[in-house]
Amino acid sequence: TKHYQMSGSGATGAKWQQIRDENKVLDSDPEDWHIKYAHLGYILSGAASGAVTKTSVAPLERVKILFQIQGMDPKKPKIYTNVFQALYRIAKYEGFVHLYKGNGANVVRIIPNYALKFSFNDRFKAMVRKPGQSVNELSFFQMWISGAAAGCFQIGMTYPLEVVRTRLALGEGFSQGVKYNGILDCFVQTFWSEGISGLYKGLAPTLIAGIPYVACQMSFYEIFKRFVPKQDDNTVGMFWKLICGAAAGLSAQSLVFPGDTVRRRMQANGIGGHPRIYKNTVHAFRLIYKQEGIPGFYKGMTANVVRCVPGAAIQFAAYDTFKKLLKLQ
Repeated sequence: TKHYQMSGSGATGAKWQQIRDENKVLDSDPEDWHIKYAHLGYILSGAASGAVTKTSVAPLERVKILFQIQGMDPKKPKIYTNVFQALYRIAKYEGFVHLYKGNGANVVRIIPNYALKFSFNDRFKAMVRKPGQSVNELSFFQMWISGAAAGCFQIGMTYPLEVVRTRLALGEGFSQGVKYNGILDCFVQTFWSEGISGLYKGLAPTLIAGIPYVACQMSFYEIFKRFVPKQDDNTVGMFWKLICGAAAGLSAQSLVFPGDTVRRRMQANGIGGHPRIYKNTVHAFRLIYKQEGIPGFYKGMTANVVRCVPGAAIQFAAYDTFKKLLKLQ
């Protein structure tokens, strides 16, 4: 490594560039740090926003899943009738802390989930940009393709955690008597009783619903931000980020909710090696329609709306905030 004599006033910009070029190392210039480690910064921002978001709405998240699973066996009586009754019943009979049942697994799942979703989306947006085109000038199609690609990669890499998270959230009457003592125990029991395929139950409907969901959510958020008032520095303020995030999340969730219901049921299907109710994804769609009609696909929608609005708002606002803290925008 070469050494250079520095003047009292410090090295000039040209000298620093010469050092960087010859030694191929990162110097103390913060601008270089942000350039070289920008991708890591996007991953950290996505992970942090995911943990904050899911913990904030964990009770509503669990209630939504319980409503989606309720009805798998038409012979069993309905335990939950509405969102508030479900929250009260869980707190009364299981304890307040059980409102957060499965949240640990959800955070473990959501940290890589959000980290990959947001970072992949930002990277794919950079890939589809035309020469000289800024992110704010991307078309809806470009943003949708970026979101779809991000969703596909993210789902494929984190899916077993999704199955574990759903099963840990199940409560009285839904777990077929199977009890899990945490994330690792759920992994082990699922693997030993159902094989590796048990950790991928519901993957097909998840891809069918998940890819367009991520694509629409990310695209809608960017589109909505273009039509809200801007601050003096031409950036979107926190209030409008919350509004755009909530609108984007709710719109995307509403479009793909039937697929989300099917995937939840497939994830709980044959739990602990018990007989399966649904043979496959197509059979699940057919049986739900036959036994419960169209409303069967939208069970838990009310809880989802109550959960989705603050959840989506917090998600995007937190992500943008963490990016700003890391000086990525």
